[in-house]
Amino acid sequence: MAEELKLFSNWSSPFGFRVEHALKMKGLEYETVLEDLSNKSDSLLEYNPLYKKIPILVHNGNPICESLVILEYIDETWKQCPLLPQDPYEKATARFWAKFGDEKAHFLSGIGDIFADNIFNNNFQAAGFRTWSSRYSFRVVHALKIKGLEYETVLEDLSNKSASLLEYNPIHKKVPILVHNGKPICESLVILEYIDETWKQCPLLPQHPYEKAMARFWAKFGDEKILPSVTSALISQGKEQEEAVATAVANLKFIEELLKGKKFFGGDTIGYLDLAFGWMANLISIVEEIVDMKLVNAEIFPLLSTWMNNFLAHPMIKELWPPRDRMFNKFIGIRELNLRKDA
Repeated sequence: MAEELKLFSNWSSPFGFRVEHALKMKGLEYETVLEDLSNKSDSLLEYNPLYKKIPILVHNGNPICESLVILEYIDETWKQCPLLPQDPYEKATARFWAKFGDEKAHFLSGIGDIFADNIFNNNFQAAGFRTWSSRYSFRVVHALKIKGLEYETVLEDLSNKSASLLEYNPIHKKVPILVHNGKPICESLVILEYIDETWKQCPLLPQHPYEKAMARFWAKFGDEKILPSVTSALISQGKEQEEAVATAVANLKFIEELLKGKKFFGGDTIGYLDLAFGWMANLISIVEEIVDMKLVNAEIFPLLSTWMNNFLAHPMIKELWPPRDRMFNKFIGIRELNLRKDA
């Protein structure tokens, strides 16, 4: 049976051209569907109901969205003419610079933290940077714990960034950074993939290319859609806050669907997407208490509520969270500071 390969793009999309070039390099035959973005087709809205944008690659009826996610899917599905390097560090570096290129066009800054973890065993030396509360850094800390890698944490003062931090991440000057045998890897989701490709025990990402692409897509969705709406609910009030809560709840409904029939997003065990969403299990209840509004109601989100409890209570996770009272005071301070700015 011949493979069905269809690309939804338009005549001028730089993101669509990425995918077209990759398909050409792989020598793949495909059908192009040119979209009028002022009058989007039913097929586009069906295949990408979240972002409602191109490019979309449909492979045997399965849609893959977001151009960089699509490139990795293509490279993992069709092995000829590799696009990504084989070495995990070189691959992580390519992912970092691709993300950097996209973000400089429409940069979204967040609340950052820094850490320094030194990891030693007989075969490798690694180091990273964080503070006590960084949600992005905890993704990395949890991944290292799940992989069974011993590490020592050295906390830094974010208001006085160390020379090492600025040396290892001169572009963004932010966290997290993992330094492995002298080589820095930046950006939490890039680091998770590097860890998974370097240390094979307890896999974090699915093995199937389509499932892997879906995990990458939803992790990106969490950072781009859910986190900003939860943050907006924290730092706003009145109608703006109500709208932020409504947006967060609408986005969380998509996440609820992902958990059907599963204990964790990774199945029976914690995986890449659990770590990407892990901040929700820790932070959402704190935000709810601060603003006195419910984001994750157990009646509306029974699966997500259960997942949050399971994730927080997991023996690989529960000992690593910062003290809740200290987190509460930090985010109260963030809310008060932003409300004063808007006053």
